[in-house]
Amino acid sequence: MQKALCLVFFLVSTSSSWGAQDTPAVPELPRLRVDNFSPGIQEQIGEAYSYARSHPVEAAASGRLGMVLQTYGLLQEAAVCYRRAGQLEPNVLEWAYYLGVVEADQGKCDGAASSLRLALHIDPDYLPAKLRLANCLLASADWDASGELYTKIVEQRPDNADAHYGLGRVRAARRDLQGASEAYHKATELFPDFGAAHYALALTYRTLGKADQAEEQLRLYERNKTGVPPAGDPLLAEVQALNHSATYQMQYGTELERQGKLEESAAAHEKALEIDPNLVQAHINLIELYGRLGQFERAEQHYRASIRIDPGSAESYYNFGVLLLSAEKYSQAEDAFRKTIDINPFYAGAHNNLGYLLERRGNFSEAETEYRRAIENKPSDRQAHFN
Repeated sequence: MQKALCLVFFLVSTSSSWGAQDTPAVPELPRLRVDNFSPGIQEQIGEAYSYARSHPVEAAASGRLGMVLQTYGLLQEAAVCYRRAGQLEPNVLEWAYYLGVVEADQGKCDGAASSLRLALHIDPDYLPAKLRLANCLLASADWDASGELYTKIVEQRPDNADAHYGLGRVRAARRDLQGASEAYHKATELFPDFGAAHYALALTYRTLGKADQAEEQLRLYERNKTGVPPAGDPLLAEVQALNHSATYQMQYGTELERQGKLEESAAAHEKALEIDPNLVQAHINLIELYGRLGQFERAEQHYRASIRIDPGSAESYYNFGVLLLSAEKYSQAEDAFRKTIDINPFYAGAHNNLGYLLERRGNFSEAETEYRRAIENKPSDRQAHFN
């Protein structure tokens, strides 16, 4: 078995003759330990490091190294590279913005706010920088400045769910609970799967004495705990695109699926599984993707793989049930949907599809029960309402 590489990249000194004597010294390249990464990622980092080392006065070389380090979570080291790039090339949005992002991700809000203000000085219209600055100001309890910035963003982009959510948090901090509930509600209208907004709205309703509404929001939160609106951040997308990990390849495949590029999405998921064959969510997604592509046998292979890795995955059984339903294998599909519900009784889609199969058999009373359960668990399910 080949041993993993153990690589250590050392500091590189920079020449003080690059600028005037009163110019701050350009930071040295950071010392890196990358032996915890896979060999492929070690090689990627090593190539970026070597290039930055051999091009010491090229801002893009240091910046590119920072991007590679950032995508793999080496935030402190990435920050050094971005400071270096920013001093070599002061008026470039990317270096200031990326520095602000990694500082914010490290909880260094004062430094992040300074970097993000610089980014907005370079490009006043870059919306993700405004949002991140508002978030930093909120985290620093600067209600006035953060509230003003969120309000400006909402005026500029009234369809931005993150800005409405941030505005709700500011209002809640100021004890304006009615205003907070309105902002949170707007955020969930714009992005119905926004877990944090549902939770914040539930707490606000509870404080306002609206118990039923609070309970409904908690139910929605339980189904969408990790849901967040799309970032809409092209600069950060460039950093993420450098990530060669299995998880990122799967996320990239999911985005391709949203764009209707099913074959490309399947290829990205398969690439993720080449990196990590036990990534169960990739198998689950491929059940649906190959089903939509009409490749039943490949879809079934990934179903078998997913339940072998995680026998308690409701989504595996649900996706397989949909596949069986599309193939008119109704009895097997019913078994799959019942298994889904056994694991997760709140799975609205499984209740709805089971209702359809029961109705098809003439079991109208049982079908109605399943449709009602689908509506209870997902009131926005138009198909269940129609049924």
